[in-house]
Amino acid sequence: MNSFPVSLRRRHGLALALTLCCSLPVAAQGGFPVRALTLVVPYTAGGASDIGARMISSEIGRQLGQTVVVDNVGGAAGALGTLKVVRAPADGHTLLYGSLSEALLVPLVNPSAGYRTDDLLPVAYLGGTPVVFVVRPDFPANTLDELIALAKKNPAKYSYGSPGMGTFQHVMGEAFKAKAGVFMLHIPYRGGAQILTDVIGGQIDIGITSAVNAASFVANGRLKAIGVSSAARNSAVPKAQPFGESAALKGVELSTWGIAFVPKGTPDAVVQRLNGAINAALMTPSNVEARARLGAELPAVMSPTQTRAFVSSEQAKYAPIVKSIKFE
Repeated sequence: MNSFPVSLRRRHGLALALTLCCSLPVAAQGGFPVRALTLVVPYTAGGASDIGARMISSEIGRQLGQTVVVDNVGGAAGALGTLKVVRAPADGHTLLYGSLSEALLVPLVNPSAGYRTDDLLPVAYLGGTPVVFVVRPDFPANTLDELIALAKKNPAKYSYGSPGMGTFQHVMGEAFKAKAGVFMLHIPYRGGAQILTDVIGGQIDIGITSAVNAASFVANGRLKAIGVSSAARNSAVPKAQPFGESAALKGVELSTWGIAFVPKGTPDAVVQRLNGAINAALMTPSNVEARARLGAELPAVMSPTQTRAFVSSEQAKYAPIVKSIKFE
């Protein structure tokens, strides 16, 4: 027979129940998600990040049993949208559809951006894509090597557009200039979609954008792809000369990537649940087919731990690259 008084046994049982409850992961308690989720795209609508976010948002919502709202917060090369996520409650309800540009490069290029990469917690890898150099159909160059020759003959004549200072496209443009020994004027934009419109309209000469952004414009003949920052040809822009096939550019074959982030401090149980929902969304047959058609690299299914390790390796890779470039 239990020797504790009834009142003590009740208090002891209540304390034990509370302890067990509080020790359970948030997701296991049914406490996540408790409302609609916001997936922040740190660029204007119509760009590669926006396309990617809208491809998976509905399925993520179905997996979690809540609506996922895509929120475009453009400006400052993705920094404004990133800051919105960094400053949000660390409860998993606000995510960043992040890229190499704003998540890693912007803080490296601009220490006053207001955040660091470590303020973001990686959740899941979303895939990758090289950048494409696009020009008007009548532009007098059909390859990167021909562009280099033109730029050398006409210093400062040509301009290129990127989604903003410190973005991957900007870094690739400056790396192209440094490696090829040419000068082109950099024109920063708020996102990728307007760049292509301005190349078509003649406001700038060259657009540096993702393969996802460029694919449809190249397919319908409104733009000509002359280069791609990969070692081999890309199926979405098969006529574009890869960096790997140019003697002047070999060695800078790089791709940008997408990663879902949440604010630092988000509980691990929430991160794990988000990871499972995002990976399930990415692997639906329709999304796999769409990414292949757009020339995006198919995402590897990564755990949160693997995704964090990947981001750390990218930080180590790009820090010396950024340091070696003289940004104008």
